[in-house]
Amino acid sequence: MAAGMKFKKSSIIANCYEILKSFQGGGMGLVHQALHIPWNIEVAIKHPRVEFLKSHRQIEDFHTECATWASIGLDPYVATCFYSRELEGLPCVVAEYLPGGSLQDAIQCREVYRGDEENCLSLLLSIAASSAWGLLRAHKAGLLHCDVKPGNMLLTNFGTAKIADFGLASVFRPSLEVKAKGLTVAFSSPEQLRGDALTQGADVWSWSATMLAMFMGGVVWESGAACGAVLQQFLDDGAKAYRIPAMPASFASLLKDCLQFSVDSRVSDFNFIASQVCQCYEEIFDEPCPAGKVDLELISADSFNNRAVSRYDIEDLTEVHRLLEAALIVDPLHPEANFNKALLSYSAIGKFENVFCDQLLHSTKYDLGEYRSWIYLACLSQSIGHEKDAEEYLKKALDFSDQRSSEEIQRLWQSCLQSRLTPVLAPPISGEDFAQDSERFHRLMDKARVAIDEKRNADANRYLLMSGDISGFARHPQRRRLLGKIPTIL
Repeated sequence: MAAGMKFKKSSIIANCYEILKSFQGGGMGLVHQALHIPWNIEVAIKHPRVEFLKSHRQIEDFHTECATWASIGLDPYVATCFYSRELEGLPCVVAEYLPGGSLQDAIQCREVYRGDEENCLSLLLSIAASSAWGLLRAHKAGLLHCDVKPGNMLLTNFGTAKIADFGLASVFRPSLEVKAKGLTVAFSSPEQLRGDALTQGADVWSWSATMLAMFMGGVVWESGAACGAVLQQFLDDGAKAYRIPAMPASFASLLKDCLQFSVDSRVSDFNFIASQVCQCYEEIFDEPCPAGKVDLELISADSFNNRAVSRYDIEDLTEVHRLLEAALIVDPLHPEANFNKALLSYSAIGKFENVFCDQLLHSTKYDLGEYRSWIYLACLSQSIGHEKDAEEYLKKALDFSDQRSSEEIQRLWQSCLQSRLTPVLAPPISGEDFAQDSERFHRLMDKARVAIDEKRNADANRYLLMSGDISGFARHPQRRRLLGKIPTIL
């Protein structure tokens, strides 16, 4: 605990983080809830206990593991790792702070089982789906997690699960043999326990063991290799634990396929697994699962931008520029990436490059009712002495704001007046109700596309304006492309 004593409540670390609260964390680390002052968001700062850092190689491995996690980028079902850095002489990882704690905590204190049986089952299946989507994202990034368990699934306030702690993760390629660096016995696959080479099936087994523990109310086995037999016994006994909803038959069937002892016989595709969980949810509740499949086109530019801002924090400017350029290739009108590029050009050459300011102004024609581009334009104009333009843009930003966004506008404006502007993060896309929002958005896009093909511009505009009211989807590149094809009704 000696190392953690430097991170006292209310202390300011590196002129960047205000420590709000400290936790004991797991056996190997300490966790601190902190306010990232320039970003105005809460983050989690985690550092290993000093007794586990006995060599330079161990410290290098820690940073490598954090970089592996950070490479996944932004995702509603993966806790964001911003970066690792040295703080107060300690290697630390700075990551997204999730207020709901871990699934392990929620199981132990029974929080995950509160409410009536229908709402509880809805939550359990949403956790199953969101965690499966999160692991799919990791696998698509070429990573095996290798330590999937309830303690490494963090929950939002609304119950969405996010995969976290990629400390034992390994890069996976078919030509590369992967073996476990460490393991949690109760959730490890048979091949992991034997020390054999691992595939994506190892994470599937561990996910299934986690789901079994969630429906049983905890772990009642010693070795993860026993999970298949434990599941069968649980089903034979009625598939129901005390004061926990019964495991649905279709979900139980899926787990049996995921807990096949032979890797060759085991279901190992999280796209299939997550889709099956969502189908199970829809069959039971007659509505889409709240943890729907992620629209990667929506979050891709945001992800590049936010990774760039993270690298700026640790002064890796080469990577900052590369990531911002990648964001603008995906979405040339991305407000935050254009603002950040303009800000960096001002820092480098003492003036803003007009192309980025022009793109910001252009984006206001597409992101109707959105305040962000307007406040960015206001700050840039004020910074170069164009006060009249700045006041006009600030007024437009406030016209489109509610109480929460008004506070953000004032925060950015004050930073500008005090010459303390720094690159900005794109707003995170929440996993809550993502399925319903996405389904509605794409339904409106389909209607708008048909209307454009039939030259019904008024109808197309109406559908596109309606889509702009869906939180987080107004900035979708698909929507901007369609708006560009017709004369917009403002």
